[in-house]
Amino acid sequence: MDSNEIRKLDLQHDPLDESRYPIDPWKFTEYGEPTAESATLFSLSNGTIGVRGESNGPRNLGDGTFLSGFHETFAIRHAEEAYGFARVGQVVQGVPDTVDFKFSVDGKALADAQQVSQSLDFRDGTATRSYTYDVGDGASLDVDIVTMVCLFHADLMATTLTLKAHGRAMNVHVVGSMNTDHPVVSRDVDPRKADMIADGGLRKLEVDAISRGVADENFGAFHCLHSGLTMGVGFCQQADGEMIPETFDVDVPDGGEKCVTRFAAYNTYPINPIGIERGLQVSIDGTPNSVELVRRCAQTLQWAVAQGFERLQEQQREWLSRFWRESDVEIDDGGDGRLQQTMHWELFELAQATATVPNGVSAKGLSGTGYSGHYFWDTETYIVPFLIYTNPARARDILSYRFRMLPAARKRARMMSVEGALFPWRGINGEEASAFFEAGTAQCHIDADIAYAVCQYVSATGDHEFLATEGIDILVETARMWASLGYMGWDGTFHINTVTGPDEYTALVDDNYYTNAMAQFNLRKAADALESLDGEELNSAVQRLSIKPGESMRWREVAQLMKLPYDEKLGVHLQDDDVLRREPWDFEHDTERPLLLHYHPMVIYRRRVLKQTDTVLALYLLSSNFGLDVKRRDFDFYDPLTTGDSSLSAASQCILAAEVGYGDLAMNYFLESLYADVANLHSNTSDGIHLASAGGVWMSVVAGFGGLRDSGGNELSIDSHLPQGWESLTYRLVVHGTRLIVTIDHDAVSIRRVSGDPVTLKVKGELRTV
Repeated sequence: MDSNEIRKLDLQHDPLDESRYPIDPWKFTEYGEPTAESATLFSLSNGTIGVRGESNGPRNLGDGTFLSGFHETFAIRHAEEAYGFARVGQVVQGVPDTVDFKFSVDGKALADAQQVSQSLDFRDGTATRSYTYDVGDGASLDVDIVTMVCLFHADLMATTLTLKAHGRAMNVHVVGSMNTDHPVVSRDVDPRKADMIADGGLRKLEVDAISRGVADENFGAFHCLHSGLTMGVGFCQQADGEMIPETFDVDVPDGGEKCVTRFAAYNTYPINPIGIERGLQVSIDGTPNSVELVRRCAQTLQWAVAQGFERLQEQQREWLSRFWRESDVEIDDGGDGRLQQTMHWELFELAQATATVPNGVSAKGLSGTGYSGHYFWDTETYIVPFLIYTNPARARDILSYRFRMLPAARKRARMMSVEGALFPWRGINGEEASAFFEAGTAQCHIDADIAYAVCQYVSATGDHEFLATEGIDILVETARMWASLGYMGWDGTFHINTVTGPDEYTALVDDNYYTNAMAQFNLRKAADALESLDGEELNSAVQRLSIKPGESMRWREVAQLMKLPYDEKLGVHLQDDDVLRREPWDFEHDTERPLLLHYHPMVIYRRRVLKQTDTVLALYLLSSNFGLDVKRRDFDFYDPLTTGDSSLSAASQCILAAEVGYGDLAMNYFLESLYADVANLHSNTSDGIHLASAGGVWMSVVAGFGGLRDSGGNELSIDSHLPQGWESLTYRLVVHGTRLIVTIDHDAVSIRRVSGDPVTLKVKGELRTV
């Protein structure tokens, strides 16, 4: 579905077929044959392990199980080379899948099921696949597979297999070996899909030491041929309290059932970003490193068996109960419950993708191979805010991973002839993996996006220790990059040329408003942060970062003189110096969407058309810098030019539309964001969840309708804009360790302090202490 079709949809009415997708606020169920999208919608994760649901194709290394940061590399081959081009591509590598079962009855393989369903339970944290097979003579076999990726244990997952016979007793043969089938290698012109490489990939390590130790056919160690990354996997299963092999026979009585419980463990060494000592993980030759990974799997399984499935499920429920208590968003829209159900689906996806974050959070989490498993700016801009205000410890983990990327970012900055650090536009291991620099490396706003998240986190949590030990390094090095990237022009202002802002349909421009405004923020906050350090902390930072006398004063000067394009006649901020000189896009006749799949980039670049919000996003992130009238004029100018070809766009459009008084339009954008995945609005849900869009849904509700603002570290305020059709909205926040519940109706904003010390914030323009 293209963006034109999306915006013609009446999303006020349920876009899902209720008979196929029944409404339940705490469960998402699909009846009938699965589709390619189903594997994404019913995927499970804990941030370390990701397992896809059932699709309409076979499970394999490209459509099964993934591990955080576990990737293969390949040489990027440019048709024409140039200095500084990205050299090493990275693509998420699937690992052996342990939830694939095949069945036969009386020697006859079971293929097509007569009834199929799968469901995701938001409170149990399980995915259930159910099948009914006709085995002849009026008899049937029901198969239920319940999978749980443990949110409380990074390396563990568990599955129960239940067989029920109807019409007669039957002997069922079950094959449950690890699936290491390779996907068919193909190339797609859609840049949103994964790079597929013909060579490389996963190889099993044949190591005698492993088989002599803890492993048998249910254990193994594997490594990627080119990246050298190594992982271990193992599983065990039991029935009636006895351990059984991976392939087994079971007699199921008529009207009775048999249950098998499987525990699976995965382990790999942390994927240290390029430039950091890698230690043990580089060994791929069967030395004790590989053995150690398998031993860890065995230890995890021993613990799991001792716990038992029921106790593991109790811990899963306890984890999710705490999550919902601290993060739930409740919408009383007077409707049938579809909005609340889908809101819970979005929040559940955020919860499981960030339960652990050993290697940051990629654009698709671990739900699929889209964008090759890469990590972009949208993690800090759309996902981290949700965590800052619900689970700040996890937000810090993500920012710490960016801190660990600094050595690679410094190296990239030197290659790009700037000082400080320049973070990669996309990648997994800290090295730039974007082969299309016009919409990749040119998006240096990623430095300011990361700096913004650091400031937002420190302001909302008061975590000065993080600022003094890691955050200050990010702020200083990114400020240095900005001060060296631009130049002082003849007009007395500071210019930043040949960059690309968030709108990828406008590339390599001068003085992109979003980039310059965010750089200005970055420069000022870096100087402020240095001043906030005490003597010992400051001395440590000066020595560690070789800060020169007067350097922060230079940042303030650059920030003060930053060029922020504005047209006095129109009364709007200009997206860049040339936006008014570009030919307007012919929206009436050039209607194919997304543009990136139907028009050459140069055709798009020379016209006035936006893939997603750019200046409008700055109006939200830097909200306190702008008055309401300015926001409305900017929104009125840019919104008609925005195609929404990016799934990120609708969230910020919703937030600004709500603020400037366009309630119906805000609701349309909210629904577009809310249903992006479950209704497959962008025709690529099969590649994985739009995880940043899920964060955008939270932002749309909490910042759009709920009116929360902090401008990246300024005064916290709430100025709500509740939709006319809603009765009330309730959301949760944590501010400086204090848990709050905010409830908004058409008459008032009530805030209840659940725990912690009193906090002061501005509500509807007036200071309130809770």
